[in-house]
Amino acid sequence: MKKLLLLFMLLSMRFYALAQQEPLHISGPMLGYSEHRSVLIWYEVGQSVKSAVLRYWEKEHTEFYYEMDYTGPLGMPYNPIRFELVKLKLNTTYHYELLLNGKVLPATRVNAFTTKPYQANPAGDPVNFSFLAGSCLYLNDPVLDANGSPYGQDTYILRTMASMPSDFMLWLGDNLYLRASDYGSAAGIHYRYSVNRKAPELAELLASRPNYATWDDHDYGNNDADRSFELKAVSQESFRNYWGNKSYGSENDQGIYSSFSWSDADFFLMDDRSHRAPNLLRDSIGGKVNCDKPFFGETQLAWLKDKLLGSSATFKFIAVGNQVLNPVAEKEHFRNYSCEFTELMNFIVSYRISGVVFLSGDRHFSEINAWQPKGGYTLYDFTCSPLTSRVHEISAKEAGNPSRVPESLVKSNNFSRFEISGPAGDRTLKMICIDKNGVVLSGFSLNEKDLKMK
Repeated sequence: MKKLLLLFMLLSMRFYALAQQEPLHISGPMLGYSEHRSVLIWYEVGQSVKSAVLRYWEKEHTEFYYEMDYTGPLGMPYNPIRFELVKLKLNTTYHYELLLNGKVLPATRVNAFTTKPYQANPAGDPVNFSFLAGSCLYLNDPVLDANGSPYGQDTYILRTMASMPSDFMLWLGDNLYLRASDYGSAAGIHYRYSVNRKAPELAELLASRPNYATWDDHDYGNNDADRSFELKAVSQESFRNYWGNKSYGSENDQGIYSSFSWSDADFFLMDDRSHRAPNLLRDSIGGKVNCDKPFFGETQLAWLKDKLLGSSATFKFIAVGNQVLNPVAEKEHFRNYSCEFTELMNFIVSYRISGVVFLSGDRHFSEINAWQPKGGYTLYDFTCSPLTSRVHEISAKEAGNPSRVPESLVKSNNFSRFEISGPAGDRTLKMICIDKNGVVLSGFSLNEKDLKMK
């Protein structure tokens, strides 16, 4: 008995010693959603953290500060923490710092955020704004990616993005890549999310502006994963823990879809995995469309319809991990789920919903697809991919894609910058694709009048 007690004490001491070696701070800060009077700030802390406090103050009033205690769980093996600051002043810059176990966490930069300005500027026109977008962020793992040519490419593009002014960043899926050693267990999924987030190349981009995100198969489960993925509840939990959207899913639905607004634009971030039927399920049976093959699922699609009907925004961005309008893409695209695709397109036309623009990722190349539903205006799908993953070759079938906007194809690592500007009633959307060195590779623009029923 004494030997067992001694062994237990030695193991406990060993575990305590290992816990003490882990740093208090794992990663962060990351700015999550931003509103006029509230902001979310995210960190991940070590297992030995007993208390966490966020101290913040107005940039112009350094003599007075506020403090918020973190009241969630601490001491966990993977421990993301979130501070949702409220009662803030609109269009005001604040500085902040984190205290762990009573000590200020040293910062390599001034941690700051600015709350959203009010919708209209003094002239009564909507506020001009810009955002960055991208997908397919593969960060090499020294252990798993040691052999052969690494799948992850140059991460310098993240520095270029961080140095480029924008109001927020929109992550369009495959924001990390779960490996085969990850998606078989909850511990593996949590591990990959944590390891990816603490990559130093990401730090400046995540801290310098609000970040919003949706996902695709690789930050959900295995390649092409669908509703049958057995650990989807774990993936949903990890996504909610490591991103800072304002909400996730709806009251009776555990997806990760969400929405937010910026000036005169609404954004609907869709979940293309949690309710998705397998790609290989037949799209038609006996010559009739198979409506038992969902892509978003009934609840999420109804949520999107309600959101579109309730939106008065000039531009209504629908962000999806997969392409939406490409008619010649292979299995991973919305049009291969023709029941829901047709239902959504008919809904947009029937209710004369203006300003719809699709944003997508996944493909490891960028392009713009244009398609006009019967009785409607021309719709556009801006595909933004890849950030650091390897670029894919385009099949012969897709080389002649009839829906691709001329000169919009980009076959190299890139990100997109969108800018919305102009007076009320004459707003313009401009998009450019940019490489790691800041060189513009392609561009396109739309006027709000282009996205209205004739």
